[in-house]
Amino acid sequence: MEEVLSQYIGEWGWLTVVAIVTFAFKDAITNFFKGVQFLMGTDFDIDDVVYIKGTKKARIVRQGIWRTTFYVYGHGRKFVVPNSSLWSLQIEKDLPNGENYKEYKQKTD
Repeated sequence: MEEVLSQYIGEWGWLTVVAIVTFAFKDAITNFFKGVQFLMGTDFDIDDVVYIKGTKKARIVRQGIWRTTFYVYGHGRKFVVPNSSLWSLQIEKDLPNGENYKEYKQKTD
């Protein structure tokens, strides 16, 4: 019985260690991938003026892998959000009204 257990643990022990480490750092790994997803997307860039939940006007000051920093107009405050929470903020951005908007509209139609 001991031989079977030691052989099983020896052969598959690395998988147990990987599972434990993954569960321990699950939030950090999730945050990292959401940050990369937000950075790689072309929807929002640094210096874009956005509306948070439709009411708070803010500018994206810094985008990182772990968090995004906004400057909120009217309050004069810095608003730091973990990237895992960005999707729940309901961020909106005005579309431009010039020629670029017409080109964008033609490409999407």
